[in-house]
Amino acid sequence: METNALLPWQESNKIHTYEVDFNNLVKLSSVFNYMQEAASNNANQLKFGYDDLIKEELFWVLSRAKIEIFNYLNVGNEIIIETWPKGIDKLFALRDFKILNSNDKIVGKATTAWLLLDSKTMRPVKPDLLLNKVPQHKIEPAIEEVPGKIAEPETKELITQKTISYTDIDVNQHVNNVKYVEFVLDSFTHYQYKEMKISAMQINFLSESKYGDRIRIYKGSFRKSEYYVEGINESNTKIFQAFVVWKE
Repeated sequence: METNALLPWQESNKIHTYEVDFNNLVKLSSVFNYMQEAASNNANQLKFGYDDLIKEELFWVLSRAKIEIFNYLNVGNEIIIETWPKGIDKLFALRDFKILNSNDKIVGKATTAWLLLDSKTMRPVKPDLLLNKVPQHKIEPAIEEVPGKIAEPETKELITQKTISYTDIDVNQHVNNVKYVEFVLDSFTHYQYKEMKISAMQINFLSESKYGDRIRIYKGSFRKSEYYVEGINESNTKIFQAFVVWKE
């Protein structure tokens, strides 16, 4: 992996066999993993990463993410992630991403909204003090708008239930965000992936899940090729919501 200390931060990854699907195309969940790793490394370089914040009893949580994919890359291809802090919207710290191939052609873009939490109270803290120290760079936003709330369809169908297990849990003892992306991806059929591709997804992370929790996954649709997916725990608390757009 190569890194660049300038903004936008850039990382290059080779797509491995375990990161693609049966179409030999990189999984959307793999792209989220690349983005999450790049964001973490850039935050460390800017001195507001995990090691810096833990001393202040603070930590970041990803609250919302919106991604658009124009072209899925194959196994063995190089995939480049560019990322940078975009600013602040109320309590959200915003971070954008560009996804490029080895020829520096943009194949996707994303925008994310993060919350800074106090580890004692688990309450949000204004991120201004941290982000105001970041050198300002005039970088065109990857996606202009801030990810908002996700509307729900009139009807939803229970499609599966999942019990949170060992491979779902991260170092913070709760479900990693990318696992929720996988839950969304698994709510669609083999046929859909064979005939179409996901062109856009927004996912909002609403509450945490821990080992042993049982999550019910519901799905609904708004119109052709536009779907809603949500996860609800045994206390009827919404864990995540997602809006997914497909194209042929």
